[in-house]
Amino acid sequence: MSKDDSKLETVTFYPHGDEKNKDNSSSAAATGKKLNYFKWILSSWIHPGKEVEGAKWYGVVTIVAELLVFFGALYRFFHVLVKNSFFGANINNIFYVLNGGKSSIAELLVYLKLFIFSLIAAAIIIGGTYLVSRYLVSGKKENFWTYTNRITHYSGINVILTLVILVLGLLGIAGRAISLLTLFALAIFGIAVLVAVISRSNEEGLDQIYAGIVTALVMGLGFFIFYLLSSEIIMKVISFGVQVFMMMMGGGLQ
Repeated sequence: MSKDDSKLETVTFYPHGDEKNKDNSSSAAATGKKLNYFKWILSSWIHPGKEVEGAKWYGVVTIVAELLVFFGALYRFFHVLVKNSFFGANINNIFYVLNGGKSSIAELLVYLKLFIFSLIAAAIIIGGTYLVSRYLVSGKKENFWTYTNRITHYSGINVILTLVILVLGLLGIAGRAISLLTLFALAIFGIAVLVAVISRSNEEGLDQIYAGIVTALVMGLGFFIFYLLSSEIIMKVISFGVQVFMMMMGGGLQ
């Protein structure tokens, strides 16, 4: 028997007559799981609950881009709103107050601060729940990037909602719709985080109910930190809104 004849190769036969080398087919399947970014996003719209492999940066980049586009839309929307209000002539002074000091880019700085605060809150929520998932719930050594990708894939529809908010913001219309879409997007993100954690629950870790409670507490902490960081700006915005309302009421009474 020759050396070539002594080599054995595992071949899988299929009913329809095709035959494939087992090693080659398995490696091709593994390679096929990893999608490019746009196909990965598309799959998150069609089957958000399905776990699809992608590059480790997909999730983080998507979340950062969503927040950047969202605050960019708010920047445009409120710029148009304030400019067309009673305070339009004093738009710079208003943002001087919100920024806490005069600056030629005071308006931009306000939204930049909110963007940074939101990144901090997102890092707390995703990082904190990742630790809960890995060390208290499943015990599986899932890396942080894979976990973030799962959350982003579960909440992939937020990409569409963010783009709708961007269009409305650029047009400077539908403030109520922007508010509702924002609340809806936050709810979807919260559900995605919750599912990402409790779906890994097993007998060795926390019960699903307790895992859900701990996850909710971590998310609450993230939102609370955002509120603490941005509370000064938020209170000033509320004060500004009350002033506009009172002036509108006063004008209506005359």
